[in-house]
Amino acid sequence: MTKIGNSIVCLSIVLSSFVAQAAGTTVSATVDRNEMNLGDTFTVTISAVSNEDVDIQDPRIPDLDGFELLNTSSSTAVAQKLVPGPSGMQFETQRRKEFSYILTPQRQGTLSVSSFEVVVSGKIFRTQPIVIKVGTGGGGAAQGGGNQRQQQRPRQGLPGFDDPFDSMDRADEDMFNQLLQQRQRLMQQMLQQHGGGMPDEQFGRGSSTNIDNPAFRSLPTNPNDAFFIGVEVDKTEVYEGEQVTVNWYIYTRGQMETLDRLKFPDLKGFWKEIIEEVPSIQFYEQNVGGIPWKKALLASHALFPIKAGTASIDSYKIKSRVRTLSQMGMMTKPYEYTKSSAAVPIKVKPLPVDGRPSDFSGAVGQFDVHATVEGQSFPVNQPLSLKVRFEGAGNAKLIDLPAMQLPTGLEQYDTKSDSKFFKNGRSYKEFEVLLIPRQEGEVMFPALSVSMFDPKSGTYYTRKTEPINLKIVNNPNAPVGSSQRMAEGGKPAAAPVVVENKLPDVIMAWQPSTQASVLARPWLWIVIYSGVIFSLLFKAQKEFGWGRRRRTLKEQVGKRYKVVDQALGKDDYRKVGAEMTNIFYMVMGQVAGEAGASQKIDELLNQIPPSLRRDHGDEITKTFEVFQTMSFAPDEMLGSLKEKATMKQNIERAKKVISQLISSKEEK
Repeated sequence: MTKIGNSIVCLSIVLSSFVAQAAGTTVSATVDRNEMNLGDTFTVTISAVSNEDVDIQDPRIPDLDGFELLNTSSSTAVAQKLVPGPSGMQFETQRRKEFSYILTPQRQGTLSVSSFEVVVSGKIFRTQPIVIKVGTGGGGAAQGGGNQRQQQRPRQGLPGFDDPFDSMDRADEDMFNQLLQQRQRLMQQMLQQHGGGMPDEQFGRGSSTNIDNPAFRSLPTNPNDAFFIGVEVDKTEVYEGEQVTVNWYIYTRGQMETLDRLKFPDLKGFWKEIIEEVPSIQFYEQNVGGIPWKKALLASHALFPIKAGTASIDSYKIKSRVRTLSQMGMMTKPYEYTKSSAAVPIKVKPLPVDGRPSDFSGAVGQFDVHATVEGQSFPVNQPLSLKVRFEGAGNAKLIDLPAMQLPTGLEQYDTKSDSKFFKNGRSYKEFEVLLIPRQEGEVMFPALSVSMFDPKSGTYYTRKTEPINLKIVNNPNAPVGSSQRMAEGGKPAAAPVVVENKLPDVIMAWQPSTQASVLARPWLWIVIYSGVIFSLLFKAQKEFGWGRRRRTLKEQVGKRYKVVDQALGKDDYRKVGAEMTNIFYMVMGQVAGEAGASQKIDELLNQIPPSLRRDHGDEITKTFEVFQTMSFAPDEMLGSLKEKATMKQNIERAKKVISQLISSKEEK
């Protein structure tokens, strides 16, 4: 019986193709082969092609009697071609949206894939059923495509319009095949240099993120998967505050063109510390169940459950466009897949109540504690710094400063802390306590007693610091009478006499009796109050714009258009791109009711009224991407986009759709 992983044919060969056409739109259903064996897979592709701006909805999947749906994906492409028109050469646009469904037959015989329904701008298109022949085994894959591998896949496009997508796919396949061959040559050279094996550092082996004996590990089980998200957890039953280490990996057997992290785990119920979140994926080879996979670390976190009960490590979700290798060793057409890691429940036990010391600090782990003061003698009434440091295995960030019994003559003024978690699972938290000595003499800061919980033994333990002797000396810069000297026996000595200072002569020169006649004049107070009120009103008008008419959105955009026209006159394509991008953000933000610069354009699109999104969503996306490209892309990639005629054409195109958005905003 042919293995599932060997069922993907070298090229996407259309053996069956059924087309529905109406008013410039074509909908077709194709399969890459229609003869196979049990256990093989095949791909049904629904293509909708139009030279108009239409709304293409996801197809309705029919009853797949006799088949199992393994995976789905979709893709969108736009191509332009210069054609003669009434006013000369003009661009004609063709839009294609494809939906791919990977199926596997469940029984032998002649089966049928029923009709798919696709709604395009309110019109229903139905494809014709496709006949699939399923044999008992032995040569099914070869029968399905072996005699036709040199044929090119026909595209059901518009009459008189050469389909550009085939040439794009062929160019992509040639490029990736060349890259694959180069990669294989490089791998062989590196293997020879390292004596037949890659160094561990090349692929991250031996890293501190590895979990030697995980309590939970999910591994790929289907060799036909384009990729798989694996998760490893070192413990599934812990105490409150005890560390759980979790690693997420990606496994693939193909060539990943894109990788989008759709959803990071929420990790509710945990305190999270990042051990590693890789900026770029580094693959290494790993054999799983006798099948070679490429594996790479996605992220490694240290988690600390906050409360007892059951906490869940939720899924890590990835979307990727992947090419896989066919039996001939060539790269197949790319498909887009979405995968999620398994959710892992963690049982969290409460910390024991029996035997819990009164000085329990909240620390869970193995920690040492030290108290230090820099220096031996300190001036009275001048702050000194006491540092209390916890360090060890666990999350020290959760530790609270223990209660301190300060001796007479010491006051606690302020406390601040600093903490850090390291990749090896160790951490520290250091409290800096500012103390102010109020009396001269010898003072002893007592030892601190702190209790913590050891999750390995399941018991509490206590650590103590050493007492610290402080010598408080006279401070000549301290205010007179602000300190006390320690007499014999530790009792404060008699306080010195405080002499009352006289007021300066300048202040004493103000005599109410001599100024009463001035203050009694009403006109003086009227002038003072009038000046204060006038200054407050002037500032309020400046801050809040009282008395000024607020510009409408149309007027604000019109003002920005003037800046765009000035940049266009100077051939400053960078500024044109940046200003038009900002205009899109401003208008979209107003229409969506959100601050435009705080969200991505696709997020704003999801928040505008559905009618606007349906009628203008594609045009907004395309024109916005043009100006965003002009703002950031290298010069060599811009081509004709930086030519004045092209810029003017794109600006006018953008103004039309922006005008529609403004009109909808003003109608509200």
